[in-house]
This record gives sequence, structure tokens and C-alpha cells, in this order.
Amino acid sequence: MHKKKILDLAIIIPTLNEEHFVGYLLDSIASQSVLPKEIVVVDAYSADKTVMEVRKRQKTFPKLRLWRIPKFTIARQRNFGVKKASANHILFLDADMEFKDSDALAKYINEVSEKKCDVAAATNLPNSKYWKDQVFFKIEDLLFKGSRLIWPVVTARNLFVRRTVFEKNGGFDEELTVGEDQELVQRVIRNGSKFIFLNKVSLYTSTRRVQKEGRTKYALKMIFFGLDIILKGRKKSNVAYEFGNFKRA
Repeated sequence: MHKKKILDLAIIIPTLNEEHFVGYLLDSIASQSVLPKEIVVVDAYSADKTVMEVRKRQKTFPKLRLWRIPKFTIARQRNFGVKKASANHILFLDADMEFKDSDALAKYINEVSEKKCDVAAATNLPNSKYWKDQVFFKIEDLLFKGSRLIWPVVTARNLFVRRTVFEKNGGFDEELTVGEDQELVQRVIRNGSKFIFLNKVSLYTSTRRVQKEGRTKYALKMIFFGLDIILKGRKKSNVAYEFGNFKRA
């Protein structure tokens, strides 16, 4: 059997009650044509079977490690994961992400290397064939990419960062309950790092939030969230963001 190439890459996955999703993500990583040097799952003491789903897959991934820390912010979980990893390149993934194309991870890292960027994010497509989901995520993607030169809007559903850049900028702000991903990207850009949206690869995410809240309500919530943090500042924003407690459709 052909031995897969191991990338100098750590994938960091924060979890809280993700039993319905995290196994699919880990299995999709296992199916890639190249593999990360390490995978670090940081769980905030899930009350469901998240830990069981991760541990079942540790035989497949000898470098898959699971840590548990008290729930505080997702930013703290991500920072903790980076500290427990050793790779020089970091890819943050939400637990409900998936790789569909077996070459997706290779394409992701190859484009990062080709364009010599410090921070990057790929297009997020819905893990749904429903036309309304397809349209919603297409519009979201266009808005995200259109924001790049004005006020970059980036989520850590998938977010690549070079370790040197991450550490130089102090990582995620652990006091932020929402928007910590946007804040980090905006901060590293201000400090001279190069950020790009990748255009040769897409990753897939669940539609759980738009299904639960409704597309219009969710879109308005995100717009009001942006206005709220612009007017009040991130730490005074009143927008609530639920982490965990979703089921797979």
C-alpha cells in the first residue's frame, strides 16, 4: 500500500457536544491523499458521546490527541490546541466541517504554499444539495470575499495560520465569545501578514445553524452582529452565539 505523505500541519478541532459531526470530519481527514502531522481535538467537557467518537478513531490516527478543558470560549480551546501541537502550520476546523474531495487537503496546502500567504481560508460550501442552502452559502461567500479590502469577514470554520504568525500576534483573544476569528485575521493583517481567500479548493460545512434559526433570521443576526461590534466594540457586543448542541440532519 502506498504510504501517504505527512504534512507539517496540525489540525485543531474544538468540540462541545459534537457527537453527530466530529466522527464524519475525522473520517474525511483519514480519506485524504495526504495527512496532517497531528490532529488535536480540544473538548469542553461534552455531555454527549463526542469523546467516544474521537477515541474510536485514535487507532486510525496515532497522532490524534484528545484534550479536555473547562468551557470558557472557543478561542481558549483553539489556543490550547496550538500549544499542544508542534507543527509549523495550523489549520483550524469546526467539528461540523468535512472534506469531500480526497485531494482537498493537498490542494489547500499547495495553494497556501504557491501564494506564500500567512493566513488563508477556503470557500465553505453547504453539506446539503437543497437549492436554498446552495444560494445562501454562495451569497455568503461573495460577501466574505467582497469584505476583504474593507473590513475582512472570516470564520474559523476553516482557517489556516502559520505558527510563527499566530504566536507573534498572540493567538485568539480568549475574552471574546463571538467574532474571535475575524478579530484575529484583522489583527494579523494590520500587523503586516498576508491573508487570502483560496480559490482552488472548497470545504463543506453543515447547515445546522440556518436550519435551526431560519436563513433570513440567521442572515439578519450576522448583519446586526457586524454592526453591533463596529459601534460598540467586540467585547461589548450583545450578540449570542451557541456553541455545540446540534444534531445532524
